Amino acid sequence: MKAPKKMLVELPTADEIDELAVSTPGLNVRKFEYDAGEADADLDYAPCKGQVVLVIRGEAGTALVRRKGEKGWSLPSGTINTFEDIPQAAKRVAAETCGVHLRSTDLAAMYDVVRHYKDVTIKRLHIVYAALTDDECSHGAKFHKEVPTSVPLDELDRAALDDCSEKQL
Repeated sequence: MKAPKKMLVELPTADEIDELAVSTPGLNVRKFEYDAGEADADLDYAPCKGQVVLVIRGEAGTALVRRKGEKGWSLPSGTINTFEDIPQAAKRVAAETCGVHLRSTDLAAMYDVVRHYKDVTIKRLHIVYAALTDDECSHGAKFHKEVPTSVPLDELDRAALDDCSEKQL
């Protein structure tokens, strides 16, 4: 008999989710679900309470980063540490991934992301911010004047770009 799958749930506190909902009425949570097949989950990271995804715009365009070991580009993102609030995490992720300070942020979307691995399912809330900066990118990040459809972003990054396209900061 096959052992039941374990589920790891990584979410902000109920108060933090309530605060986001109150500050941005009408915001819908979209669900993304991925099946990794027989792949093992990489659980070698500090506990977190979610993920922040940033659509950072500057004078030279939208910031994209290259992840270690990957060929393509992606939006800056990182985990929300258990001890930090969500806006603080957005600022830290911008500094760590792009070397920029954010002038402003605006909550654009929340995604309920579920990834099924061979032995565990991970459910993580992704908080998407539209952000502005006056800084130049560093740390391997680069501003792109336009993000063409030929840039191979995953569906979550494409959704974040779409959700931030109408935000006027």
